[in-house]
Amino acid sequence: MSSTLRITEIFFSLQGETRSVGLPTVFVRLLAALCAAVIVTPLAFNGGQVMENDDILKQVASYGAHYVTVTGGEPLAQKGLLTFIE
Repeated sequence: MSSTLRITEIFFSLQGETRSVGLPTVFVRLLAALCAAVIVTPLAFNGGQVMENDDILKQVASYGAHYVTVTGGEPLAQKGLLTFIE
């Protein structure tokens, strides 16, 4: 399994959905859009950078949030996602 993911952006915000709405959350947006219907940002088709899982986790940890949301089209389209989540 891959130890890298193609990342569009990593950012800190308040969760706006689910039962954790309003909680401080780090969002890891992957570059993995399957079709135009799932695009939430133009960045989902272009750009991004390949990052090592350790580097992603360091950046996520730097925000000090207890919650992380992985998003971006279809995250499972990236082979390295399950390794990252573990």
